[in-house]
Amino acid sequence: MTKGKDDKDKKIGKVGASDKTKGVRSTEAVSDVDKVKATSAVGRVSAVSGVGAAGALGRITLDQRDRLMSIVSEEAAKLAAQGVIPKNQREIVEQAVKMVIDASLEETSENKKR
Repeated sequence: MTKGKDDKDKKIGKVGASDKTKGVRSTEAVSDVDKVKATSAVGRVSAVSGVGAAGALGRITLDQRDRLMSIVSEEAAKLAAQGVIPKNQREIVEQAVKMVIDASLEETSENKKR
């Protein structure tokens, strides 16, 4: 590397092409492998508190369910229009969300009799 006009200038002007390598070091042999440590069974799992997506909704009426489904459709249309979800997958996403909502609803005593 040659110095430029100014001693403070330490930039490299050009790097020439290389057609040779200086060498490649060989890998070293593995000398030891640690044994896998034993695991133990899970003793107990505590209940999660404060998280209940289905419980957070509480019981909803059929009219409320219909309105919720309408909101899901509206939001799916917005997401597709904004390009967040592909337009050709909008219906799939919309139906999946509606299925989750339906699956999370608690059955009323009237529905259980049917």
